[in-house]
Amino acid sequence: MGDPTATDRDLVHRYRETPFPTGAGGVRSVLDHLDRHARERGREPYLTTPAADGTERTLTYAELDHYSRRTAHWLDTVLGLPAGGPVGLTPVNDVPSVIALFAVLRSGRPALVLNPADPAARVTEQTAALAVEAIVTGPATADDRFPRTVRAPDPERLPDPPPGWSPPSPRPEADMLYFGTSGSTAASKLVAQTHGNAVANADAMVRHHGLRPGDTFLGCLPVHHVNGVHLTLMATLAAGAHAVLAPGFDPFRYPELLTLHRPRVASVVPSILDALSAVWRRRTLPADFSHFVTAAAPLSAETARAVHTRIGARVLQGYGLTETTNFSTTMPRDIGDDAYRRLLLDADIPTVGVAVPGNEVAVFAPEGRRARPGEPGEIRMRGHNVMSRYAGNAEATAEAFAGGWFHSQDLGHEVLDEKTGHTYFVITGRSKNIAKVRGEAVSLEEMERALRRLPGVLDAACAAVPDPLLGEVVAVALNAPDAVGDDAVRTHLQAHFAEAVQPHRILRVPEVPRTATGKILRPALRDLLAQPPR
Repeated sequence: MGDPTATDRDLVHRYRETPFPTGAGGVRSVLDHLDRHARERGREPYLTTPAADGTERTLTYAELDHYSRRTAHWLDTVLGLPAGGPVGLTPVNDVPSVIALFAVLRSGRPALVLNPADPAARVTEQTAALAVEAIVTGPATADDRFPRTVRAPDPERLPDPPPGWSPPSPRPEADMLYFGTSGSTAASKLVAQTHGNAVANADAMVRHHGLRPGDTFLGCLPVHHVNGVHLTLMATLAAGAHAVLAPGFDPFRYPELLTLHRPRVASVVPSILDALSAVWRRRTLPADFSHFVTAAAPLSAETARAVHTRIGARVLQGYGLTETTNFSTTMPRDIGDDAYRRLLLDADIPTVGVAVPGNEVAVFAPEGRRARPGEPGEIRMRGHNVMSRYAGNAEATAEAFAGGWFHSQDLGHEVLDEKTGHTYFVITGRSKNIAKVRGEAVSLEEMERALRRLPGVLDAACAAVPDPLLGEVVAVALNAPDAVGDDAVRTHLQAHFAEAVQPHRILRVPEVPRTATGKILRPALRDLLAQPPR
């Protein structure tokens, strides 16, 4: 299969018959938001980064505009990079990294966002695929994995650009960011996101979460990840709000950040909520706190109930992929108490919400027709947030865009809630996270959910591993105290799954391999479970 057809490419990027790119409110790039806010609220804080030692640094909108222009001019003149060529970035949660990101965009170049902890082979593969000539790092990142790694200078010491220098104005359809997919179910691919994609997602998040100037948004997820970039940085920028970006999650420090900075919305993942619920003692949330928003990994009803009862807060679960620029669905912030309880707190599988503005979401049955409410199928999306393509991989792009919808390979169903009139979505698994044992299929996610419901189990993940006789068998990586014995685990699973698909191996692990945002690292998990017992 080659390039996607023109029809497929056009349809997958349409939203309610509106072609892409249009820009939200005539905005062509998030840089337009920065230009406006630098003029109108230049002295107001855009970003505060509290350090582990209690110190913090705040960057105003005017400073971000000023410093990003200086650094963009440095990229043009000192580094001498080709015009429009991609620049690698290894950002961490600090002010220099954010300035460097906006400087690359200011210079008219797309940024390849790299995980500072990635192995050298992955960095080499991704930079070679895009012909990246330089990786820019900040002062907190020591990086020698690429021959031409350059530390960005302190923008306070850089000269202003000369009067005649003017950076190019990016087009909405131009590449803005590249992210490597996690490779959790397949080989890693490079997702190409456009300026228009970022504008569409930022506009959706501003509208969906009601973000506005004067709001404070607390983030702690890494900015080398799509969620950290688009929700914490770009959505707050579009709103003219104030982003507080913690260096990471510390369960004992985090409550202090809530008290000190008084955010209205905070971005987390389920594992953070579990840790926060465990340490929350005799504290109260800020009076105007609205909700936690969580994504990246499945939220259990148990976690949502713990946050509800111990912390007194709502959790709005969202869902999206790197290919759909962060979010496709999120629970409505104005959902009533009854619906919140039915669809989240008391649900077997909590909903991921409704489609956010700018994209359409639907479930398709295996034969290709739209599924009825409650009928399982593949979740697909189309709209202004869908990526441009997989860079350098026309075949994968064509497969993903077939039929004019982006194929998520996630399984789920729709719930038509008669009381609210909304169509909610429920994720039940990943189409490739299926094991076939003795001809019987079993969802690995379903088994993982069952294991995590067993009292005492801290975490669990399942993988299909090769077997010379059966083809595949299920193996489990289990994080649980010795008091939760293997016999208890097997007895628990026998109440939920047929004998034929019961796990052949239970491996005790100190932790399940996950990304910084909580996703299971499927390749690492399979490698771990495929090793012979010692």
